[in-house]
Amino acid sequence: MKKKRPVLQDVADRVGVTKMTVSRFLRNPEQVSVALRGKIAAALDELGYIPNRAPDILSNATSRAIGVLLPSLTNQVFAEVLRGIESVTDAHGYQTMLAHYGYKPEMEQERS
Repeated sequence: MKKKRPVLQDVADRVGVTKMTVSRFLRNPEQVSVALRGKIAAALDELGYIPNRAPDILSNATSRAIGVLLPSLTNQVFAEVLRGIESVTDAHGYQTMLAHYGYKPEMEQERS
């Protein structure tokens, strides 16, 4: 049986608060008391909660995600490029989304 991904309500139930309080903590921890911050953070960690970024993306019209298109996933050069990109994006709170477009030199010549 597949394990269910924890949701805000699971965290709220564990701490004994509303899911709105947990949501507030995730958006702006300073709006929640220091004692409650510790309890919520512990519950998030214990349950393995991973925030769903989709609602935030839709409500704020920002994604904090950067798309990277690579022509090859087998060429070590592109792996190094991606590693460099992620070292910067991670440090600034961005998520890297990777896509492969299957570059083929012979197809490039046909398109010219």
